[in-house]
Amino acid sequence: MNLGNIKLPITIIGVIVVQAFGIIWYVAQLDSTVKNLDTSVAEIKETQSDIDIAVLQTEVDTLKEELQNNKFDPSEIEDLIKEIDERVHVIETDIALILNDYKSILGDHKLMIDKYDIKTSETYKEYGSNK
Repeated sequence: MNLGNIKLPITIIGVIVVQAFGIIWYVAQLDSTVKNLDTSVAEIKETQSDIDIAVLQTEVDTLKEELQNNKFDPSEIEDLIKEIDERVHVIETDIALILNDYKSILGDHKLMIDKYDIKTSETYKEYGSNK
């Protein structure tokens, strides 16, 4: 097949040329749209950053004013810490008493198991020992 001998009607060639120009125009429009949107996004980000900074500055100023208006009294916190410390001491004492009772109960059970030669798992015997 020889390409020189192929005869195409001028209409088909015209349609192909028009389609080629249409595709080129469409791609150029897309490129322009993307560039415009990219510029818009950059401007929006910059504006948003400025707004965020302004909001943060306002919040910092408000907090500074509140701190200046409200004098901080550490004695209230010191009293609370002392009260919490006393409560913790009471709880620790209670826990120590409970653990002591628990060990006594387990020790009594171990004595009963050993006395009557009751078959139990080794884990229970070790757990009940007074270590």
